[in-house]
Amino acid sequence: MKRDVETPAEYLAQIPAHQTALLQSLRTTILQAFSDISEGIRYGMLDYPGLANLAAQKAHVSLYVAPAVLAEFKSRFPGVSCGKSCLRFTRVEQIDESAILDLLHAVRRARLSAEPQSAG
Repeated sequence: MKRDVETPAEYLAQIPAHQTALLQSLRTTILQAFSDISEGIRYGMLDYPGLANLAAQKAHVSLYVAPAVLAEFKSRFPGVSCGKSCLRFTRVEQIDESAILDLLHAVRRARLSAEPQSAG
């Protein structure tokens, strides 16, 4: 569900109460593990450039990552609905912080290895 907001604070203020803990758990995991990452808004959802996006949908919270990397990690998320580029969480209990961190670190490695190397 795309929200018409400009800042993460505005986004968080619009999240329904029943999804707050779920979204905050994923958000905290990202922000604590990647202290150098900025948080913004892109495509009406929380954006962590080059890493992931988070969105509170009607019935779940989605974590969007690089499709090629997610394909390698799907088996680490049993019971979690998985699309081509997202994991759909409906309960906090579904969040395996270790698996999420492994996934996000793999996304970052993939993105860094895809960046052009500067001649030195």
